[in-house]
Amino acid sequence: MTKREGIISELRNLPLDRAAIRQMRIDIAGITEDEKKKELPEEKREALERERLQLMSCMVATSNHISRIENLLAQLTPEEQLVLDRMIVRHCVGVAFDLAEELHCETSRIYRIRARALSKLVRLRYGAGE
Repeated sequence: MTKREGIISELRNLPLDRAAIRQMRIDIAGITEDEKKKELPEEKREALERERLQLMSCMVATSNHISRIENLLAQLTPEEQLVLDRMIVRHCVGVAFDLAEELHCETSRIYRIRARALSKLVRLRYGAGE
């Protein structure tokens, strides 16, 4: 996988990562409630604690990853952010034409903005060219 493909993959996974964080919070809350039950055997309580800690660790790692991607995106122009959000993160079909109309330009410019933004992200993320 090239660096550019890696960035595209990270951007496409951003909504999934955000959804995973929400689900992990729900799961952790459920486990915490289960741990509070007095009639729970010690063995089960320990298993729940391990599961909760593992989920918390995973949630922190995923949150950090999301933050890194969002910090990279924040360094782009608003126009570049919009194009990447619609074309890659949300992956809307036929969005180039809609964006061209919205930004009052030709679709070829939308693709150039996308390419420029991806190149910037590659440089910011990896410190090198594509």
